[in-house]
Amino acid sequence: MVSLPFLAAALIAPGPVWSLRTGASLLAVFSLFLLRDPLVRLLCSTPPSIGQDGSVPLSLVIRPLWLPLGGLAISGSFLLLTLPVAWVVLLGAGGLALAFCSVVIARQRIQREIAAQLLGVAGLTASSLPAYLAGRGELDWMAAAIWTISAAHSAASVLVVRARLEAILSSRRGNQSRRFFRSAVGWQAGQWSGLAALALSGYPALTIPFLLPGALHAWELWQFRSGNPRPLSMHQVGWIQLIASASFYALLVPIMRLVWNA
Repeated sequence: MVSLPFLAAALIAPGPVWSLRTGASLLAVFSLFLLRDPLVRLLCSTPPSIGQDGSVPLSLVIRPLWLPLGGLAISGSFLLLTLPVAWVVLLGAGGLALAFCSVVIARQRIQREIAAQLLGVAGLTASSLPAYLAGRGELDWMAAAIWTISAAHSAASVLVVRARLEAILSSRRGNQSRRFFRSAVGWQAGQWSGLAALALSGYPALTIPFLLPGALHAWELWQFRSGNPRPLSMHQVGWIQLIASASFYALLVPIMRLVWNA
């Protein structure tokens, strides 16, 4: 959900695919991604006792922050010098806000709530924005479209995976929790309604990348209707979703480039 939207946006954006700006954007994205866990450990967890008095040196607590903060400082400085300052500041502030939101979510232990899952998806797929900015030099409607489409696809995948876990846990515990199943079905219905509207408004090609993942998700949800999913390890589930996402972006890139040139 971080790498594929970034790569797709870099390939779709007008301008050179690989450049120093793209490299700096990639460093900024992954530095921000790596910043979350040290912040969670710093603010939300109790560190192990060190020393006879049970104290923990501050330097040991903040040490994991130096790598992502250094990456952000280097990449941010370069991007500020080579791209419009307003766009860089806006994306940087938005990225930091999402990182701190994820820390709050972890601190309140609500990672498994549907709203928290969807916020996480929106934050991770936003990696497409700095990639597009690096190639194009500015953000426009195409950047917003890539982010929206990426988030819609990834949210559908996340909700289906969570529905599978929900069905497995429900069968083991004997309860009838169906929150994620209903959310996954509702998301599919809303997503395909939106795609139908796009097709009727003159962009039928945009539905093509969703066909394989949509068929996969419909097949999985059909199995979950009785609460007994086909037994698959989460390792297998991960590979299936990765292959579906790779096919999604392999089709999205040429189609979005055609839409841009139309």
